[in-house]
Order: sequence, then C-alpha cells, then structure tokens
Amino acid sequence: MSLAHIHNVGSFIVPVTSVFPESAAAGTVNGTSIDRALHNTPQSCVLHQVVGAESGAPTTASVQTKLQDSPDNSTWSDYKAGTANVQQTAALTAANSENTAAIDLTAANRFIRAVSTVAFTGGTSPAILLAADIILGGERELAAV
Repeated sequence: MSLAHIHNVGSFIVPVTSVFPESAAAGTVNGTSIDRALHNTPQSCVLHQVVGAESGAPTTASVQTKLQDSPDNSTWSDYKAGTANVQQTAALTAANSENTAAIDLTAANRFIRAVSTVAFTGGTSPAILLAADIILGGERELAAV
C-alpha cells in the first residue's frame, strides 16, 4: 500500500447518493440505481440514512432504509447477503438523526439501490426530510494514485 493511500481514505471509498434529499410522505421511496461495474465491483458498502425535520405534527415517525439488488436494473429484490436477514439500517424515530449499516456485497448482483420506508402515526399530511447514500468500498482494483 502506498503512502498516498494511507493519507487519503477517499482512494478506498466511493460515496454515491441513491435517495436524494426529499420531503417524503408515508410509503416507499425507491432510490436511484448504482451500477457496481462502473465502480470496479465493490465488495462492501455502508448504507447511510439521514432524516431531518418532520412536518404535519405526527405523533410518531419511522424511517428505515434497506438495500436491494438487481441483475438487470429492472427486477429488484431485497438483498440478503446469503442470510435470511434483509440488509438494512435500524429504524430512525427521531427528527434530525442518522445511522448506518455495514453490508457485505460479495453475493450482490450488478445493480444496487437504497429503498426507504416511511411510516407515521397521527398528524395532518405528515412528511419528513430524508436521504440515503451508499458508500462503496472494497473495490477489486484501487484507483491509480
């Protein structure tokens, strides 16, 4: 490993936004797909979700983001990384908070995306600001420095 890589974490990761910042009502928000082949087929990622302010005065709010994969960029399924568990973040229940989930992508198909599920109790047309990023790592070949 060169000294350039030791002092530059950016040479080991590629952050990509899948769910761009938006105000979301209750339901599912499908993120933009990411072609792993364009990023040297990364073997791992960190799924990062962030929520901001709520509107509509809900009693409770919950946002949970999961990873989906696809072989053809059209047929999507929840990514399970070889286990029975869907790879996802813990639910966020407080405004202005964030969390992450580290995910092994060695069994993933070529395309991946973040999918956020938003739920509320009470309120009048409640919504919450949200975004989700996928930070790719473990590329098969590192960029030249």
